[in-house]
Amino acid sequence: MKPNILIFCVDEMRADHLGCSGNKIVKTPNLDKLAEKGTYFPNAFCNNPICMPARASIFTGLLPRDHGLRVNGQSLNKAIPTLAGVLADNGYRTHSAGKLHLTPWMRPENEDARIDLYPECMQYWNNGLIEKVPTPYYGFQSVDFVGGHTSFSYGEHIEWIKEQGGDPNMVSGHLLSEDMNKHCYKMALPEEFHYNRFISNSAIREICSDVDKPFFIWCSFPDPHGPWGPPAPYCDMYDPEDMPVPDINKNELELLPPFYKDVLNGDIKPNGCDNSGITNKHWQEILAMNYAMITHLDAEVGRVMDSLKESGKMDNTIILFVSDHGDMMGDHRLIYKAFYTFKGCVNIPLLIKAPGMPEGKVNHNLISQIDIMPGVLDLCNIPLPGADWAEVKTSFERGALVPLGNYPGYIFRPMLESINESIRDSVVIENDDPTTGFNVRCLVTEKYRLSVYPNSEHGELFDRENDPGEFYNLWYKEDFSQTRNKLVLQLLNDYSKDTPCYPIPYWNS
Repeated sequence: MKPNILIFCVDEMRADHLGCSGNKIVKTPNLDKLAEKGTYFPNAFCNNPICMPARASIFTGLLPRDHGLRVNGQSLNKAIPTLAGVLADNGYRTHSAGKLHLTPWMRPENEDARIDLYPECMQYWNNGLIEKVPTPYYGFQSVDFVGGHTSFSYGEHIEWIKEQGGDPNMVSGHLLSEDMNKHCYKMALPEEFHYNRFISNSAIREICSDVDKPFFIWCSFPDPHGPWGPPAPYCDMYDPEDMPVPDINKNELELLPPFYKDVLNGDIKPNGCDNSGITNKHWQEILAMNYAMITHLDAEVGRVMDSLKESGKMDNTIILFVSDHGDMMGDHRLIYKAFYTFKGCVNIPLLIKAPGMPEGKVNHNLISQIDIMPGVLDLCNIPLPGADWAEVKTSFERGALVPLGNYPGYIFRPMLESINESIRDSVVIENDDPTTGFNVRCLVTEKYRLSVYPNSEHGELFDRENDPGEFYNLWYKEDFSQTRNKLVLQLLNDYSKDTPCYPIPYWNS
């Protein structure tokens, strides 16, 4: 009997914003309970710190340079196999509840309406040109769609709010500060009309369905992405004055690449975001509202988990909780995400519970988003697409058959079976930022984090063991030149090694 699969995905949540991560302030009782029933991975990393490329890596098991969705605003190539599509082909009913973000939410200017190309387009939804995502959609046989975030959310939940007797205009609210902290507010919409409830209800309906097939449910909450705007009672749960202000090394700008000065003074605006003028009071308000949104989505996760238990399907369900990427949240005085490869952006929460696996474990070894697809399919005893390529005999007589590596990720089953097992010694992270022109390539090892800015002499090198706050950039230190050069070579080797042979060469098919 094949296991069910339930993946909770959240947007822009940091690894250290969970109770089970050691955070003493944020309340995440249901996610902590999931950690108690499975394995928590404190050293999980995204492969790109931007929404769409990261999500495409989760769905395809490929790095952005290979699946092709390198920046926000592109579409994932429909010819590339996805986790949902592979599962659908192997007898699963596949359902998406909430955010997807695999095609642009804004259509190109001066282009005629193309619902087939832009089914997640905000203008189309708000103008009533589309009421349902056409299916199948990247392998999903059914979709209950939510797009955007807080004050600019859109999708099927808008009509649902009206049907429930609510007012969609109440997704807005009032700002917290008299000095106009534009980044957060208290949402006027009641909790029972919130898109998080729409999403959890959608997942619960699928769980409780009596269809005689195993399910794959993608339960994807748009929170806690900014602008931060939780509804009551969560918006009043955390007092901003009780929130810590971000730790700052006053001299770190002298150690970082020089363009960070321009980022902090607002002369460079990554992704259009101005990092200047944010006060400690603002940071405290942002953190309080961020924690409120996390506690809110934790409650909706709990509703879904309760339905899974009540349905009797808990013991035969793989459950995974992950974020697409993190958020700087004031670290190094930076907000949101961009080309940054600081741990606030790239270190993500990851919890996995699987039938028959040990409970309550913490595995500190490295794991990344491109390990999710091969790992989940392995637990379902389903081969990766093209896994048989090396076994196919060729009529090409002049050469020997060379095994083809078609996926760069690794099966994570050993890490569930034992906390001492590891599957990789590094994680490759890449980002192409059209708003700054930076093309960052990053390598995370157990001890170091190296980031290279091609076509420049600048970079970052941090000792993860001795400088967990990443305050002391060693890139320019002569004493670490040998370490830096060694890691640059490892980045080149690992980046090359992770290149898949996809699609299959015709002569080997």
